[in-house]
Amino acid sequence: MLDVVVTVSAVLLCLSGAFFFLAGTLGLLRFPDAMSRIHALTKADNLGLGLIVLALTITSGSVSTALKILLIWLVALAASSTICFLLGRNMLGQQQSGLANSQSSHDDSPSAPHPPNPISPIRPIGPTSPKSPTS
Repeated sequence: MLDVVVTVSAVLLCLSGAFFFLAGTLGLLRFPDAMSRIHALTKADNLGLGLIVLALTITSGSVSTALKILLIWLVALAASSTICFLLGRNMLGQQQSGLANSQSSHDDSPSAPHPPNPISPIRPIGPTSPKSPTS
């Protein structure tokens, strides 16, 4: 009787985890911008993976196997959170530099207000203009 309850609950957990993976994939395909795509994919996939890991831990035969599965899940959570943070920060930096470049190239009049540029420009090292050869 206990085996049937464990098996049915594991199947339900795996199906619900697969549902969240499917929802994250649909969010990746349907959302308009990259930030919302990353948000949907990260949240749904982490929850789906957690549900599948829970199903695997209750069906595992030993405590050491369950702990290994949980450790793998924690590493996957840390890796996905870190990668999504770095991607989001990179996209935000590109958006801000793109806005600053597009606004400065359209209107160079001194009376036009320009928002402060939060990203400091990269300055070249060394002379900025090549020296002309002397004869």
